[in-house]
Amino acid sequence: MLKQFVGLTSPKTKSLKLLYSLVRKLGPVRVNTLTELTGYKHVTCARLLDELVQEGLIYDSGIGESSGGRKPLMYVIKPDTYYLIGVEITSLYTTVLLLDLKLDIIGVEKLKMDLYCTGEYTLNFISQCVDELMLKHNIQSDKLLGIGIGVLDPIDQERGVIINPRLFPAVGWEDLNIVDYLKQKNNTHVFLDNGTNLAALAEYRNNYWKETDNLVFVSSDMGIRCGTIFQGRLISNKKEIDDAFGHTIVDIHGRRCSCGSYGCLQAYSSLPAIRDEVVRQMKRGNVSLLQERVNDVEDIDFHHILNALEEEDPLCLEVVKEAAYYFGIGLSNLIFLLRPNIVIFGGTLVPKPLFYEVASETAQNRMMHYPTNRVQISKSAAAYNVVAQGAGCMVLDYFTEELLPL
Repeated sequence: MLKQFVGLTSPKTKSLKLLYSLVRKLGPVRVNTLTELTGYKHVTCARLLDELVQEGLIYDSGIGESSGGRKPLMYVIKPDTYYLIGVEITSLYTTVLLLDLKLDIIGVEKLKMDLYCTGEYTLNFISQCVDELMLKHNIQSDKLLGIGIGVLDPIDQERGVIINPRLFPAVGWEDLNIVDYLKQKNNTHVFLDNGTNLAALAEYRNNYWKETDNLVFVSSDMGIRCGTIFQGRLISNKKEIDDAFGHTIVDIHGRRCSCGSYGCLQAYSSLPAIRDEVVRQMKRGNVSLLQERVNDVEDIDFHHILNALEEEDPLCLEVVKEAAYYFGIGLSNLIFLLRPNIVIFGGTLVPKPLFYEVASETAQNRMMHYPTNRVQISKSAAAYNVVAQGAGCMVLDYFTEELLPL
């Protein structure tokens, strides 16, 4: 039935879609709450909910508390009615997730990107993972709602391509229509969006949409990016500058950035900036474990540095600490501008030592003069999978999201 929610629909179908969307958000939820939110008559709301139950889309969770009579029905969505595929493509890894309708992860496949991972090779890997994950978990093809893809590089959504994929280690990404390729391979709906926006969407849907409607997701990775949820809706624009947060200025007399300006956050706190600073320090004679790993310091890559952080290499830790300090400055500026209730940290560096702790402390210290501006800063609950979860969520939203008017 979820597939019938798309396109031109009758008033009744729109009502069913709205109720499903509210149960998805608020469940376990009582019929009385839903009648108050929608304005439907109690008998109409109960009848529509019963139809969703009969279709196997929602069910009574059985956890309602009785005040003396029969327990009230408390509705939740049925997570195994359909399934979703969420994908994240970056220059470091490609992640493929099989998800249920609660965005819980059923299966995971990952590909470490190297010189063999051309565009076509990577998309074939994704397509094969979809088939294998469905087969492994005994899921029929008609139970797949679609494939969502999140990409951290700038994208052209209309053409389904990555713009200037210069950071990928292999060739074959230029003008490769990711959406059409996977549609033909897997015969299902395919959606593509900015990865940081999708990370914000996943965090909001999974953890915070009962708590707040204003959230910002920030990420330090190959680039510095943010995604914003405002009044319960993802802020997105087809002409948006995907890495605008990374090009805010944190030092007007600072390092030259790849954009040509000076002192951008990108030039201090991104993985390329951290890698360049580590190489620079080693050339100056500073000692690092990495000297034993490479013959030429120019051969140092991001994976070398990430592994060295796990081994608490003093040089890498010091460079990351400085990067985190500048990130905290940029973050405090962003908080002053957007005034979110919650900030979520994501990206490759968050699970590593120091970065999250130093950046969040720096941001909080810079806001001490505004004690009423209380902002909760937290790590992403799924740092390495959150973009792919958001990509799956994008698919589900396409079929089910029906919002009450603002």
